[in-house]
Amino acid sequence: MRHLDLFSGIGGFALAARWMGWETVAFCEREQYARRVLEQHWPGVPIIDDITQWPNKRIGCDIITGGFPCQPFSSAGLKRGKQDDRFLWPAMLAVIERERPTWVVGENVFGIVKMALDRVLSDLEAIGYAT
Repeated sequence: MRHLDLFSGIGGFALAARWMGWETVAFCEREQYARRVLEQHWPGVPIIDDITQWPNKRIGCDIITGGFPCQPFSSAGLKRGKQDDRFLWPAMLAVIERERPTWVVGENVFGIVKMALDRVLSDLEAIGYAT
């Protein structure tokens, strides 16, 4: 399995992928500390720093994982939903649509259930995924 890890943090999904015997083919992470951790543990794996500026060339993967920012839905944020500039689900969806993996695994906080889960599921279904 070829794994593309979005909003990678320090590589939790990639570590699980490694345990499964999967190859992580690219990360997307903007925070410098997390990027340094990824570079140390996955040397040579490209790191894209801005999901809104995704490369034109397809990476090619079987599975995309990503925990897109939770602040728009979190009580620790301001629960501003799609009005929050950290609402990056549309950017993740654009990558999914471009890459067309077989599987997509997303994670987020409980607050997304009332605020955006219906949109996430219908967006995925609109591009041909079963949810």
